[in-house]
Amino acid sequence: MAEIAPFRGLRYNQEMIPDLAQVVIPPYDVISREEQRAFHEKSPYNFIRLELGLPSPEDSSEDNPHTRAAAWIRQWQHQRILVRNPKPSIYCYELDYKNGPDLVKTRKGFICALRLEDFSSGMVRRHEKTFQAIKDERLALMLACNANLSPVFALYPDSNEETYSTLASGRRGDPVVSFTDFPGMTHRVWPVTNRPVLEQVRKLTLDKPIFIADGHHRYETALNYRNAFRERYGSGNPHASYEFIMVYLTDLNEPGLTILPTHRLLRNLGDRDCERLVERAKSYFHVERFESENGGELRWKEAIRAGGLRKDITIGFYCKNAAYVYVLTAKRDVVSSLLAQKGVPVQMTTLDVVVLDQLVLRNLLGLSDQFLENERNISFMHDFAEALDAVKSHGFDAGFFINHTRIEQVCEVASAGLMMPHKSTYFYPKVISGLVINPLSPDEEIF
Repeated sequence: MAEIAPFRGLRYNQEMIPDLAQVVIPPYDVISREEQRAFHEKSPYNFIRLELGLPSPEDSSEDNPHTRAAAWIRQWQHQRILVRNPKPSIYCYELDYKNGPDLVKTRKGFICALRLEDFSSGMVRRHEKTFQAIKDERLALMLACNANLSPVFALYPDSNEETYSTLASGRRGDPVVSFTDFPGMTHRVWPVTNRPVLEQVRKLTLDKPIFIADGHHRYETALNYRNAFRERYGSGNPHASYEFIMVYLTDLNEPGLTILPTHRLLRNLGDRDCERLVERAKSYFHVERFESENGGELRWKEAIRAGGLRKDITIGFYCKNAAYVYVLTAKRDVVSSLLAQKGVPVQMTTLDVVVLDQLVLRNLLGLSDQFLENERNISFMHDFAEALDAVKSHGFDAGFFINHTRIEQVCEVASAGLMMPHKSTYFYPKVISGLVINPLSPDEEIF
């Protein structure tokens, strides 16, 4: 079963930090080095000092970004910059954001503790591969701080929206957190402490699988942390805080849930010819050609979007300085047969990103793993216009444009125990860090 629980979160004291926009940050894995430095300069209490502290040439095993993060947590609690909620809470969280120039969406969810489950149980399901070096670094931070600093973003199925509406019925008054951040997103948080409401929410989620949307490294790191503490203290207490992880949960049917596409931009293609690629592609795709000028680009973009609405496997191809742009629509039977011969599971053969990765980039273009893993050769962008401009003006040879992976595809792949290629999904917006911390202590329990 998927078991959620309230916890006593550690939060910024708004009497001391009235403007939370000065201290919250995006997830650590999307922060550039320049942004890391900028966040450090933004406020002496910015959350970057905990999540992604700056290294120093004098760093040692006793003094490094991880040990300094732990020291900041202790010091900020002593200064009452960070204060603990007096009662266990589940945090009702609403986020307003722009999805396009004119559309404002609201994503509703909640932050809670989730009992850690090994993936073999089938209750918590993943869809992305992880990297050991990242997990090792995150575990070192977690062991130093003894806390979940930021939540895993996860999904649960609830076609009747009963879980969130039940939790929202326990809200009292105005949100305790309400602010607009630098990108213009508005955040509202209500800690819900009503025990009958929390118990009803717990019961509603017991039989629901949990799908990790974002935060696979954090989840696997928490499993490693739990296992380390089980070895140290034994595994006899199911309520020990290290048996849980902080998660942000939203209904996978939530109207405010957005997945962005991830377009691929390539350079260093050498003498690979665009026209030759198009000719070879005709064996596997229906190919449409559009002029790259005189309004052709708009029709090309619309053809890509229309393919996504039809749930076709559709790939837009733009070659720098070419007279034409192309839309490749997969011949499903032909493509599925070829991918099956390559050992691709059937659940993966309908994913645009898999067809692009396996058939177009590796087979038709002949690009190697080594080439595609080198960031000098490939870049990833989510905004169509920005990606197109990058191909035209910033040194890329070609761009491949796809539609976003659909939520039902994510769930199907995860339920089959399979892994998508790198950069297959981008759930937008990311869940910010700094709203709440889940402290972990071997002598503290979560119920």
